[in-house]
Amino acid sequence: MSQMAIALIILAVMIILFITEPVPIVVTAIAASIAYAYTGIIEVGDIFSGYNSTTIVLLCGMMIVGSSLFHTGITDIIGQKMVQITGKSERNIILVTLIVSCLLSAICSNIGVMTAMAPLVTAMCLSAGVGPSKALLGLLFGAQFGGFITLVGVGSNASAANAMAELGLTPFGFFGITPYGIGVSIVGTLFFTFVATRFLPDTGYVPEFAKAEKKEFNKTKAAIAAVTMAAVLVVIAMSPKAVPMHVAAVVGALVIVGTKCMTVKEAIAAVDWNCMMLVGSLTAISTGFKNSGAGDAVANLIIKLLGEHPSTFMITTLIFFASAFLTQVMSNIPTILLFMPIGVSIAEKIGVSPYPICMIITLAGAASYATPFAAPQNMIAVGWTQYKFIDFIKVGIPMVLLTYLVIIAVTPFYLPY
Repeated sequence: MSQMAIALIILAVMIILFITEPVPIVVTAIAASIAYAYTGIIEVGDIFSGYNSTTIVLLCGMMIVGSSLFHTGITDIIGQKMVQITGKSERNIILVTLIVSCLLSAICSNIGVMTAMAPLVTAMCLSAGVGPSKALLGLLFGAQFGGFITLVGVGSNASAANAMAELGLTPFGFFGITPYGIGVSIVGTLFFTFVATRFLPDTGYVPEFAKAEKKEFNKTKAAIAAVTMAAVLVVIAMSPKAVPMHVAAVVGALVIVGTKCMTVKEAIAAVDWNCMMLVGSLTAISTGFKNSGAGDAVANLIIKLLGEHPSTFMITTLIFFASAFLTQVMSNIPTILLFMPIGVSIAEKIGVSPYPICMIITLAGAASYATPFAAPQNMIAVGWTQYKFIDFIKVGIPMVLLTYLVIIAVTPFYLPY
């Protein structure tokens, strides 16, 4: 049996177990990583390589900084103030969460935005007397929508630009994808607020960082926590090379513990270790799928299906759905790096501009909505909300289709073939 067949079988079993959940999802994810290793698809040393990543460090640091807002009582105050604006309407809270996270994610890392906003969103929900799960999933989707607005909104956009440059093309500029991003953000925000939430249950789960013991409000410690969070966010937004995001988050966590806003024990308890394990297992699963050759097989199938004289509609449709499918199981950057040279070759072969094809690959590669393991931020949301695989499918697949419709509508006017 070929490695590709083995990888697909393991992936299929994993998805079935994710849906039915006879065992915790984290057990399934790690077991799949081990299965990939002992069937020769990845190296044994790569099983846990995802845990040794800057993403894990960033998340740990931001969870501690975020939890300090609960420990010092700031979130109670902010939550109550925000509820005065939104009322106790869950829909209003979700809408505000989507809009703010979308705007921030256009200029900041989506993971940074999520980890910074999660305590405030949770506090708003608790103050309003509603479960935070729907709003926290809205935070994920808002951060993803914002990633479509500028070139720095999500890491895969920059990877796509670099891939274009290596292929001899002029990369998209900072606002090169903005018309598409605005369309996706508006449509996505309306869809999630007024449609998707009807299909999502309230899981009743409260994230670990919000389970802080109530303490007497201390103005000094509250000010330290607030200033620390603001400083970390500024560094994340500026993204200086000398101070990467994960370093800023760790420094912030050190300030919080060092000034006794939280004890070491409280800081350790603030980290959602289930979430950390889920995010870590993503790397091995994505690497295994890529190593198996399944992605190359999908790309070759596209070339065959297009034939000699395909219509631009057929090009857009096949490339979008192939890229969007792979990004649900292989992560966005590997998907984009795989498809970009193939897309440019197709454009040259049939005599059309490569730029709309590159744009489609960039956007489809970032449309990682439909599975919990499509991107690290999805795994983070699973840890915060306890939503199941089927919940992501119910909301994610319609959002993928809506993204496709936005591309179909915008491309002829903004970036014609």
